[in-house]
This record gives sequence, structure tokens and C-alpha cells, in this order.
Amino acid sequence: MKRTLIFLFFLAGFASLTHAQDKPAYNITVKMQGLEEGKKVHLAHYFGYNQYFKVDSANVENGVLSFKGTEPLKGGIYLIVLSPAKYYDFIVSGNDNDVTVEADTLDFVKSVKFSGSKENDILFGYRKFLMEKSSEAMAVQKQMQQQKDPASMELNRGKMKKLQDEVNQYMKNVVSDNKGTFAAKIIQANMEPELPTEAPKLANGKTDSTYLFNLYKKKYFENIDFSDDRMLRTPFIQSKVEKYFKDLVYQVTDSINVDADKVLKLAKKNKEVYRYVLWWITNKYENIEIVGLDGVFVHLAKDYYLKDVDWLDSTQRAKFKERVEILEPIQTGKIMPPLVLQDTLGRDVNLYDIKSKYTIVYFYSYDCGHCRDHAPELVKYYEENKHKGIAVYHASIHVTGDQAEELKKTKEFINNYKTKGLINVLDFKFRYDFRKKYDIYSTPTSYILDSEKRIIGRRIPVEEFNKFIEFHEKKVQAEKAAKASK
Repeated sequence: MKRTLIFLFFLAGFASLTHAQDKPAYNITVKMQGLEEGKKVHLAHYFGYNQYFKVDSANVENGVLSFKGTEPLKGGIYLIVLSPAKYYDFIVSGNDNDVTVEADTLDFVKSVKFSGSKENDILFGYRKFLMEKSSEAMAVQKQMQQQKDPASMELNRGKMKKLQDEVNQYMKNVVSDNKGTFAAKIIQANMEPELPTEAPKLANGKTDSTYLFNLYKKKYFENIDFSDDRMLRTPFIQSKVEKYFKDLVYQVTDSINVDADKVLKLAKKNKEVYRYVLWWITNKYENIEIVGLDGVFVHLAKDYYLKDVDWLDSTQRAKFKERVEILEPIQTGKIMPPLVLQDTLGRDVNLYDIKSKYTIVYFYSYDCGHCRDHAPELVKYYEENKHKGIAVYHASIHVTGDQAEELKKTKEFINNYKTKGLINVLDFKFRYDFRKKYDIYSTPTSYILDSEKRIIGRRIPVEEFNKFIEFHEKKVQAEKAAKASK
């Protein structure tokens, strides 16, 4: 399934949730010095990290922008967009439909004032405090660059810690004093989990080197409110989830699946949030370039899309079901499904009968330009590496339904590109739907199998074969060493 298809599945339901009812009007008035008279300015909101959807637009009249609509604005971080590179943000809690924003484009945060929005007073009070402390920190950093003697460095490090402690305490106080407000939730989303300064000792007296990492991972999402769909219209849910899977999750299928379940359980507190987080994780791991993680998509499709969602129609659900049926048997780590093709004399050649340390199943088409381009590389690779116990099962994908034509064109390809040293085969008996059986939607497509015909890699380009096999062998050796040490 293509990325765009999953994204469309996601957006279709989101749109129906967004415009479900008629609601009262909103009125956002912006008085901002420095605006160009007559300029068209957009009102937008975040949706995920660094993405925004346009909500409304208005022209500057006498230095004033007036955004009005027939439905209230959903809560989130909104942007007054002068250009793709220049915009100013503020929050809409969902209850403040009549707001006036006054500011100067030269220094929005310092100059901005709000009428009708206590939430923004809270948020921008925090931002102004943060700017002050950032200025103080920059001054200390400058001193650290100029005064590098041990005493000065120690003094300045103390100053930096004091500043950080002041910011942390300020954030805690604001969140505590304004519980239940959207502004407090946004500020809290910027807070890191609190950790002890030192890890405990193990029974052998050594420091537990994994304790702080594991505790940080466990507490990582404690400052994000997954139950509030307004957080979708901020950068914070996506940026936090993205960092979690990038920095804290071990990139093997089993670990990813466990952590995906954990995050999705948190996201289930709100249907829209759950939908978005499920889409994001699925999108990431269906299209990821890391080999061997195809089982993540299968897990998400089987255990969530086909069991636990109500926004897919019957056609969409059928597409997921078909995709799972294709991918599940050919996941990395599974034995390659049976494949018996014929040589140019019509004799069966069973993939399982090939005795080799590694077998590369290379699906190609005789009328494919890329296949022609890469054929010399494939032949050269085989000749240089066959002594390592590598075989190439060179499988021609049928193009027509004409048996004689298929045989003729396959022979021509073999002769023209000198692939006689490879195990040249074709589906002479037209028994296979290669797209559905082996996920061959483009050619060439390669599978790398170990001595037991277990899939260890898929869609590896010819120039990466050796590098990938070397990586696999190191991985196997490391796993054996780890087991032996236990």
C-alpha cells in the first residue's frame, strides 16, 4: 500500500470528524504594525509537526485583519501566515471565539497583547519569561567562551544550572496554577520528565548503566495529554512520538511492535488522537528503508486496522486485508514461499533444491529498462562472489500470456546479457501471480535468502548485496556471542 493511500484513508475520516456540526461564528481581529496594506494573509493551524492547514484568509485593511467564520475554531496552535517563511502563532482553546491580537511584526512575542483570551496571556507570559532567561543564558555562554580558567568555568556552569532550574520551576508553577487550561497543557508538553541525578548501584556494586535510560523511556510521555484532541493541532504529539521511535526504540520488529502497542494504548484516550498516531506509526514503518521491519506493518494492519478501527469503509478494509495476505508470508525471517519455475528447456527448477550459503532470488522482466541496465552488474557480482557459496535464481516475470513469446524473449535476454552462469528460469507454466505471491510490483526485485531459504533481505540493490550480507553475518555473530554470554 502506498503512503498516499494510507494518508488519504486518514484524511477522509478526519474531515468528517472536523465538519460534523454547525456551530457559532468566530471573530479573530489582528492589529499588527508592519503589515502591508491590502496584503492577503492566511489563518492556519498546525496539524502534526511543522504542517499547517489553511482555515481562513483576509486582506489587510487599515492595518487590521479580520478573520470570521460560521463555525467555531477547533482548539490548537493557530498561525497568522504572512508567507511560508514568516508567520506568528497563538493558541485557540476552543472557547475563545472572539479574540483581538495586537502586536508589532518586529518583535511579536515581546509586543503582543490579547483581548478575550486569558489562555494566550498565560502562554505568552511563559514565552516572555523564557526569552529573558535565554538572553541571560547567552550572556553566560559568552563569558564561558572568554573566561576558560577552571574557577570561572565552574562559576558559569553554576549560573547556567541556576537559570535552567528557574525555568523548570517557572513551568511547574504555571502548570500547577493553571490546571485544566490548554495553555498549561502546551507548556507542560515542553517539560522533560524528571530524573534522579544518579543511577542506583547493582548488586555487584557497579552503577546500573541502563537505569536512567529505561526510566526516561518509561516517563517519556507523562507530560503529553493524549486525551485532548486539541494537541493534534500543535507540533507536540507528532514530535514526541517521532523522537520516541527514533531515539528510544530498538529498531527490530518485536521491540517496535511492543512500543507501538504501548503508545497506541495511550492514544486511545481520544479517537482523533488514536487515529492520527496509528496513521503516523503505520506510515513510518510501511515506508522505512531499514531492512527487516516489514513485520511492523503486518502487526499494525492485523491488530488495529482490521480489528480495531471504525473509520475504514469496506473497500479500504479489503485493501488492508489484501496487503496483509501478501506481506505476511514473505516477512523477513520467514522461509521463502515455495517457488518452482522452469529452465529454458522446460524442466522444473525448485528453489528449495538449490544448495548454497546464500541464494539471491532476482525477479526481472525482459522488457524492463532497469533490468537491462543492471544485468551486467548482476553478472559481474555473481562471477566475483560465487566462490563464497552464493547462487542467483534469475527469475523472469511473464509479460504476456504467450508461452512461445515468453520463452523466446527470455532466451534473448539471457544471450544478450550473458546471464548463462546464473540459474535462469521463467514461469513457463503460468502458475504464479508474482505481484500477489511475492509482492513484485516493480522489477528488478531481489530477495536474499540464507542456507535454509529464510528471507534475510528484500529489495536490496545489486551494489549493496555484499555490504548487506556482511552486515547480516556480523549481526548473526553478535547474536551468538550475546547468547553465549548469558
